Amino acid sequence: MSDRSATEQAINLFFEAINTNNAAIIPLADDVVMSGPMMPEPKSGQAAVREYINEIAPFISKVVVKTVIVESDRAAVIASFEMLNGVSFDGAEFFQLENGLITQDLVFFDTRKLFKGTN
Repeated sequence: MSDRSATEQAINLFFEAINTNNAAIIPLADDVVMSGPMMPEPKSGQAAVREYINEIAPFISKVVVKTVIVESDRAAVIASFEMLNGVSFDGAEFFQLENGLITQDLVFFDTRKLFKGTN
């Protein structure tokens, strides 16, 4: 499997995991690091990242991937996040992988909609 196809497969599983509330299916490296605007500190390690995804996924009704740009073992994703409370927003995630495993996920989105609680 090429780096590109392994990257695409890992990214698809990442968003499928959020949509199905099943972080166990994400191919994560042991030393994976995830950071984002709602995290005071980055999450480090498989257990911490899976736990975080399992905590947030129940509040997300659906993630719709809009754009994926893959360059070998890196990917940039624009996605729409629909929350259970009706709030929706677009965000960007930047992934780095090694041997088909996600080693880094940097999440960016405007948190103001979450705090306002409206679209």
